[in-house]
Amino acid sequence: MKIFNMVAGVIALGAVLASTAYEARAADLYGAIAYSQSSRSYGWAKDFNTQRAAERAALRRCRERANDCRVATWFRNACGALSVGGDGGWGSDWGRNIRAAENKATHACTGYSFNCRIVVSTCISGY
Repeated sequence: MKIFNMVAGVIALGAVLASTAYEARAADLYGAIAYSQSSRSYGWAKDFNTQRAAERAALRRCRERANDCRVATWFRNACGALSVGGDGGWGSDWGRNIRAAENKATHACTGYSFNCRIVVSTCISGY
């Protein structure tokens, strides 16, 4: 009987810990990338509780070097990337992993520019 109670207690504790770990991951986290086409400056932010906070942080970092920054992309529980071409044309996008975000951003860039290269990519912590 005591062994059964101990096993049941261990199983219950495992379920609580698994549930707590899921709840910690279940909270949405946001990131953003901002870009200035005139100066080719950029800023990025990740792990913010709201989209607005992430966008503001990315813009603030970009505006340290340029005054015409705009939000290029934002992402939730994912990754984001910015690709810039030889003439300053650019593309950005998000993806479930870094490779997907970078591929999508480069594909978007090639529609507007040439020799597109990733200049920044980042993921929410844990992705």
